[in-house]
Amino acid sequence: MLRKVALGLVGIGMFVSGSAMASSVSSTPNQNVTAQTATQASAQAATIIGGAISNAIGGGGGGGAANVTSYLNSRDTGRNAGAVDKPFGVWVQGAYTNVDNGQTGAAFDGSIVNLLAGFDYKLSDRLVIGISGTYETIDISTATFSSGAGSLENDGMGIAPYIGFKLTNQWTADLTAGYSWLSYDSSRSGNTVHGSFDATRWFANGSLNGTYSAGSFRLLPKVGVLYMEEDQDGYRETNGNRVAGNTITLGRAYAGGRVGYAMGTMMPYLKLIGEWDFEHPDSLAIGNGTFTNDEDFGAQVGVGVDFFSAGPLSGTVETSYNSLGRDDLDVWSVLGRLRLRF
Repeated sequence: MLRKVALGLVGIGMFVSGSAMASSVSSTPNQNVTAQTATQASAQAATIIGGAISNAIGGGGGGGAANVTSYLNSRDTGRNAGAVDKPFGVWVQGAYTNVDNGQTGAAFDGSIVNLLAGFDYKLSDRLVIGISGTYETIDISTATFSSGAGSLENDGMGIAPYIGFKLTNQWTADLTAGYSWLSYDSSRSGNTVHGSFDATRWFANGSLNGTYSAGSFRLLPKVGVLYMEEDQDGYRETNGNRVAGNTITLGRAYAGGRVGYAMGTMMPYLKLIGEWDFEHPDSLAIGNGTFTNDEDFGAQVGVGVDFFSAGPLSGTVETSYNSLGRDDLDVWSVLGRLRLRF
């Protein structure tokens, strides 16, 4: 009797162990890829909205191809506090990001596309509120996993209200929070095993933005904090394997800024932003006793141009490298923004 119980327990243990291993193997590509892509998508959306807020409120995010307090601002210089000319604003922005992880045993590459549109209103010369809609799509190819090559794709839509304050003539503050509904499709084992799952993601971002001038030069410091969480549902693959749900979190403090040079109706600039990830996804086992990279620090470097017209149009074009100092990871982004005030 005891022998049968012992054998039964061993059998149960082997079954549970085997199920856990199968789930772990099949979910490793998804966990590793989404740990990178979800955080990149959230950071990109926060950057886009933060720039839109700065452009709406004036000061910290604009820079000053013209007057430092009026560039990309929706008021006329010299108007009394509280008087707002053309208080409404609409904007659209798109960003394309290429992600290439070259770590042996966990390599993947692909793209992230963020499209956002927003509408805001200046309640006063120093306060703006608004709301934006977000869309993202991710298309990733997983190359060298123990579970075999495959892919991960996602589409998602969301909403993100925001608010901006003009604290002084040199400093503004902004705060935004967003919530997205996401749908993923995955494959592995040479694209022979498929699965689909849903996820939700929320993020919050707050920053302080400065504007200082010295002749035609503009110094635009920035400091802020981003936090995001994505909750992925569990699902069953086409081969019957059950993959457990997963949660991805990122807490990031960042500081740096831009240095620009005012040239009439435009301002070319250089950007450097340092990042400290005080909370991030844990390393994952990828076989042979190795794990995915686990880093706390990184940086962004970029170049761009702010521009505006004598009328209601303004915008930004920028390209940046967003993974400076992060091992085996190359992240490049190109973004463009256009704003209309009325």
